[in-house]
Amino acid sequence: MGKKYELAKLVALRRSETHPRYLSLSHYEDGFYDLDFVVPWTAGAKNVDAALMIIGQDWISEDYLKRNSLPEKRLARREAGQDAGLATNRNLKKLLANAFGLLFSDTYATNVSVFIKPGNMDANVPMRDLEHFAKKFTLPQIRIVKPRMVLCLGERTFNAVRRAAGYTDLKLSEAYTPLPHTILDGAEVYGIPHTGSWGTMNAGGEQRVATIWTSLAQRFRTLCATGTEAGICAPIRDAARP
Repeated sequence: MGKKYELAKLVALRRSETHPRYLSLSHYEDGFYDLDFVVPWTAGAKNVDAALMIIGQDWISEDYLKRNSLPEKRLARREAGQDAGLATNRNLKKLLANAFGLLFSDTYATNVSVFIKPGNMDANVPMRDLEHFAKKFTLPQIRIVKPRMVLCLGERTFNAVRRAAGYTDLKLSEAYTPLPHTILDGAEVYGIPHTGSWGTMNAGGEQRVATIWTSLAQRFRTLCATGTEAGICAPIRDAARP
């Protein structure tokens, strides 16, 4: 079966999933954010033939949705799968363009958690839950899309994916080393500093984060140069473009 068919089966599975600690996309606001993707974030990065996959921890929180509920904001969020003004999304797009020469839409993006979490945006999601979600939803997406490289935003996201695959944890400084330490279904999986303000600061600032992304982009180009799948790494644009 094709990739879109296999992903549609995951969407159906997500719609049937409930959890006592989280809010279901299919039930929240009568399913307003229940798009035909495993998570809404994919709406802005739905290239199922992407060579680069990006994985975040979770999409959004209930409090954030309530505080940002103007009709135009809600509609824009549903269409794009994100709030473009959030630092996480702004920085991610900038780093993708500068290091990889890619647009967000050139990639396939998803989140480990398939639910809306209660509380604030920085509310904790227990590692046992992330591991469960990763095993049930994230690993299958890697298997279906078959990217050459996967970038996980933050140490916890990366280690949730590793645990789901039966690996032990790595420190973030090890996780972003451009060596094939984590391979899942042919894809090299890396953990990178979260692109939000705190993640950037904790990693040593914008310049340090840019250096990490540049080294991984070089590894990505190496993978693309040795790949046998025609066109799988296209488009790789000029990384010097604005």
